[in-house]
Amino acid sequence: MHIVTGLILVSLAMVIAVGGLVLVQRLVPTERRQRHNDVAGFIYAVVGVAYAVLLGLMLIAVWEEWNEAEATTTEEANELAEIFWLAHRLPEPEGRHIQELARSYAEEVVNEEWPLMKQGGEGSARAWDYLDEMRGAIEQLDPSATDVPQVLYNQALLERLHGLADARKERLLDAEKGLPSILWVVLILGGAIAIGFTYLFGLENSLEHTLMVAALTMIFALTLFTVAALDYPFRGDVHVEPTAFEQVLERFETSELSHL
Repeated sequence: MHIVTGLILVSLAMVIAVGGLVLVQRLVPTERRQRHNDVAGFIYAVVGVAYAVLLGLMLIAVWEEWNEAEATTTEEANELAEIFWLAHRLPEPEGRHIQELARSYAEEVVNEEWPLMKQGGEGSARAWDYLDEMRGAIEQLDPSATDVPQVLYNQALLERLHGLADARKERLLDAEKGLPSILWVVLILGGAIAIGFTYLFGLENSLEHTLMVAALTMIFALTLFTVAALDYPFRGDVHVEPTAFEQVLERFETSELSHL
């Protein structure tokens, strides 16, 4: 979710909540509502705690998904870097070709794929092509016909390649993960009920009551906005950055182990 959109929705929720309170204050006398303060307070304590727990669990859930997506991105970049460094030990022209593919893959992910994911699109087809070319170049290597050690080929290059492909698939899956629609229905309705319950209290000072409702609504709305912003870790203004890939690209250009 975009930050400006979120702030507009938070402000709109506060206006609606305060407007509902003002309407209730005009239609139902304060003295009538004061009679039920004790009972309403007891029930609201249960409702408020239940909703706060639910809201907290959802916030923790999306935060854990965010951290998982960030860790997957770092893992993918690390696997790509290892393939690049190992390719330095390969004979020419195979080593240079694999390093060029690794750099092209990283550039495609940073420059093309990340903006696509930010807009809610799918992964780059060209990045898949670079990965397939890299796989073909590595699998075509014949350790027996070159100076490439068998252990370097089997346990290093192939394992890193498989790790890179798995991390990429997991990152693209993370980009599509989000809370189920039913949970959003529960969160929004639960917040509306929790705010609506505050209308049942009767306070002599209407201004204080209005400020309390506005503050409570702002807290609930900001938390819901945070959940929405973190829900899809690669979308919107608040998203996982391709920092790991940018650092890898920088090392590709400056490292002495580069054939490029």
